[in-house]
Amino acid sequence: MPKEVVTLSFGSYASFVSAHYWNLQDEAAGYSGREGWSEYADCVDYDTLFSSSEGRNGAMTYRPRAAWFDLAGSSGGASHRAEAAAAAAAAAAAEGGGGAAVPTWSGGVDLHRAAPVARSAFAATLEQQEALDWDSLDEAEAARQQAVLEEAARLLDPAAAAARRRAGGAAATSAAAAGARHWTDFCKVLVSPRTVVSLPGLWSGASEHSLASGWGAASGDLRGGGGGGGAGVQLVEEGVDVVRLLAEACDSLAGFQILVDDQTGFGAYAAAVLAEVVEDFPGRPRVLFSLRQPGAWAGAADVAGGGGASVSTAQMTAHARDELSEALALCRMSELASLYVPLAAPAVQLSSALPYLSSYNPALPFHSSAVLAAAVDSVMLPTRLTGRRTPLGEAVGVTDLHSLVQLLRPAAAGLAALHLCLPCPSLPADLQQLQRQLDTRLRPPHDSAAVAAAATAAAAALTRGGGGRGPAAAESQPSSVRGESVYGSTAQLTGLDQLASLTPGISGRDDTALRGSGASRAESYCLRGARTDAGPASTSAAVEALDSLLLRRAHRMCVRHRCATPMPLAVPLPFPDLFSPVVSLHGDIMLTYDGKNGRSGSRTQATHAAASGTGNGQLGSGSSSAAAGAAAAAGATAALATVPVGPGGRAAGQGVASVGVLTRLQATSEFAGWVRGVQARWTRAAGSAAGHAVLDAWDVARDDAAEVTDRLHELVGKFVADDDDGHY
Repeated sequence: MPKEVVTLSFGSYASFVSAHYWNLQDEAAGYSGREGWSEYADCVDYDTLFSSSEGRNGAMTYRPRAAWFDLAGSSGGASHRAEAAAAAAAAAAAEGGGGAAVPTWSGGVDLHRAAPVARSAFAATLEQQEALDWDSLDEAEAARQQAVLEEAARLLDPAAAAARRRAGGAAATSAAAAGARHWTDFCKVLVSPRTVVSLPGLWSGASEHSLASGWGAASGDLRGGGGGGGAGVQLVEEGVDVVRLLAEACDSLAGFQILVDDQTGFGAYAAAVLAEVVEDFPGRPRVLFSLRQPGAWAGAADVAGGGGASVSTAQMTAHARDELSEALALCRMSELASLYVPLAAPAVQLSSALPYLSSYNPALPFHSSAVLAAAVDSVMLPTRLTGRRTPLGEAVGVTDLHSLVQLLRPAAAGLAALHLCLPCPSLPADLQQLQRQLDTRLRPPHDSAAVAAAATAAAAALTRGGGGRGPAAAESQPSSVRGESVYGSTAQLTGLDQLASLTPGISGRDDTALRGSGASRAESYCLRGARTDAGPASTSAAVEALDSLLLRRAHRMCVRHRCATPMPLAVPLPFPDLFSPVVSLHGDIMLTYDGKNGRSGSRTQATHAAASGTGNGQLGSGSSSAAAGAAAAAGATAALATVPVGPGGRAAGQGVASVGVLTRLQATSEFAGWVRGVQARWTRAAGSAAGHAVLDAWDVARDDAAEVTDRLHELVGKFVADDDDGHY
């Protein structure tokens, strides 16, 4: 079975997402060497994404099968080109000589040179510690080194760095105090210089660069400055050569996963490179994630309005540019991609979509890119699983890239939406299953002490209240009793509507009354690191709970693939601390108690079973269930009261180590209305004077514009034909 996947990243924001993505891979791979974790980490095949080579001393070196395409300057203090290092050395030598290398000039020379961009404290500390012999360090020194690295990682978050400056913390360099500005500031993996392509242009931030002004911003570079296209052809060929280098090094290439800022000039460049890749590697699937920063999608939808307010020429041009870029990106990229997945992180802080990411700030690319990276990592996880057995069971739903694409592509014209639940609340489970999880002989490494204490106390109280002991008491409980009513220590996943849409304009609803506009046609679910009230759940229990939730959805002819694996999302040090205080060290969402009104602190909790004798909205069995639920709540309250730290059981300053994640990749009829909106905005913009000027500047001829119009009609027609034929 083909297994290697090559990852391509086009754009400055894509570089941020890619850096977080590879940090997640590196962290998970590192768990293979941790005591108690190896059996769980080994259920993922890391050779899918990493290549390995043996050094002169026999040590193995692992590098990602990835290429970065970004502007010169976006790498910050890291140098990925030998000629750049040579030029810097020559400049330093010239400066040391005190003169200019111009023999015809005998006058004075004033030399003005900007200081080199400083490396982040995290990158510098990481490099220093790689040279340490950790086996020879005593516990105190190892702890000190780890504390230094953790402090440097905290300063990567601009929000944390700003808070530290306001609090008058330890002195830091201006670069460190500003947080991560470049993707190399927080990328942990070893990047090969040959796989980083620097494009010409000006860069000052992930969204502030010379290619940020729309699809055609790179048209001059691709045309070679109007001088016959020589320079533009060389840029494309350089990019294609890098992709060939990576793909031909694979033993069995499965396909490509591509991250693109396709509404910027990087979109046009990526299209030129991918057109060659499609010809060189026909038949290899290409999953393309179209990345926008939070709020970028709203701009195109707000164009026509304004309530009659006056709009300047510059605003009209900017609006037209955004609308035209949206259509050009969709048409060109959907042709080159096997699966096209538009993505944008939530644009609102403290969003109800992701309620347990309380520190998330959409204005910071460092934050929003981390959310997207976690989503991409989890949704593509089924293609990297090995199927090896773990103490919690083997992974279910293992597939490959080709099969995943073939499941989703025919259902919605190659378009798919991504939905995320991060962290995933506890799954519903019956009493017998929860009591099996409390068996101390089966404690996995990501068990939670706070959850175990609450569950054990509640189990004992429930056994006393039920008048029985052990399995007999468990069997006496009705099958409708769920985890929320039994132990009540964590928030519960009560429905799949708790998944947050990361594809703006696609709600994910499966309402049969909406027919063509809201019916799901094909879905792929991935549930990793599932948990219940008693801790980590087995894969069989996770699949059973997921199936029960799927049965609550509206039934239609929808093909569904579901995957479950016990390996959670391992959170690396450079990942921003976005999680709410109620999230425990290993991802449990702990319910808090105020002593008067019962539980609080959870936005997704089910109906309190202690008051009604029911669990998760299901019917109970009378007063005995109500008494059992009350005893469980009392036991859980007492257990939680003994936790000496926050509601999530984490000490001050301690981050989350791992979390459960639920994702859904969905092909839905909602894309019909989505494409119609893109079509309407394209027609309006292309017909306006501002739009004509933009298209002329981008060198988009009338024939090219007509092809875009035809392509949009074709996409809309595919949905109409399917609905008329009754295929879905």
